[in-house]
Amino acid sequence: MLTNINRQIRLLTAILCCAASVQAQQSAVKVKSLGEPAPSLYISNWIKGDKITALEKGKIYVIEFWATWCKPCIAGMPHLSELAEKYSKDVTVLGVSVYERKETTLPMIQQFVAGMGKKMDYNVATEQNKLMGENWLAAYGQRGIPYSFVVDQQGRIAWAGAPKNLDNVLPQIIAGTWDIKDAAAKRKERLRLSAIDNEIIPMMNTFMGNPGNPTGALRKIDSILAENPGLKYYPRLGHFTFYALLKTNPEKALSFGQEWLKANEDPSYSTVTDAVTGKDNLPAALYVFAAECYQSQLDLYPWSMDFPATYKKMAELYTKAGDKDKAAELLKKAEASAVEKTTH
Repeated sequence: MLTNINRQIRLLTAILCCAASVQAQQSAVKVKSLGEPAPSLYISNWIKGDKITALEKGKIYVIEFWATWCKPCIAGMPHLSELAEKYSKDVTVLGVSVYERKETTLPMIQQFVAGMGKKMDYNVATEQNKLMGENWLAAYGQRGIPYSFVVDQQGRIAWAGAPKNLDNVLPQIIAGTWDIKDAAAKRKERLRLSAIDNEIIPMMNTFMGNPGNPTGALRKIDSILAENPGLKYYPRLGHFTFYALLKTNPEKALSFGQEWLKANEDPSYSTVTDAVTGKDNLPAALYVFAAECYQSQLDLYPWSMDFPATYKKMAELYTKAGDKDKAAELLKKAEASAVEKTTH
């Protein structure tokens, strides 16, 4: 049976392999920058809303990429529908189905969209021969979904990122106050640092294990940050920092963990829960922090969580933190969710 740390190492190694594959695929193609003209639309089928033949100058478009199997995409569709309604006078929203599995047919996609109803209340289409994925996502150094692009009134890619961040971006683009040069520079730096962050995995794995070499890991992390201080809160480096601090200075691990999660758009709550669960003699605040990270996963990623098992783990953490009442409450939730699970 693998330990938590070994599971994390395997997970991160898998991530590195994916990153290496992406880099290999993109090696012959220069990643495009914000401010460049938007690519053409490559649409095979229009499923819902108006047919958009071209991206017209003077209009703003949100091009959002999704798939029927993508749970985070589905979770974000109501929010995108709200934005489409809120900014309907200024913005046209188009959701494009990409990366669908081979067995997913057009009727299946159509049925999915129809079933979403008002939760997916914007224009929807499917890509033509993987060309949207290649000319939009891959061309801008992105493979994961959900992912959105905003095309401004000049026909440029003004912004690209997670759809949940559109609330901050759209008002500025509509008002004409969006600083596209600044956004492009920041995005370029994020891509540079992300590549370095992916590359550190095999090197840092040599310090992991039980007991491993946490002191050596922290020294190595300090040397990495000396060259690239902006990496401090990036996903992979943050993961190794938290694990190393947990073994050498749990109080600092708590402080760093809180800062690290706050600084990330998609916090790695599982790093905290995997690192802390099952450990003894840690500060009570660390157990509470880990339990809160479990709750965040239940709230944000319910489709990937075993609710009864997670509530039991949270109860164990609160017991170690000395909060028996909270632990009892969570055990009751575990029982209730187990009953609910068997009746559905």
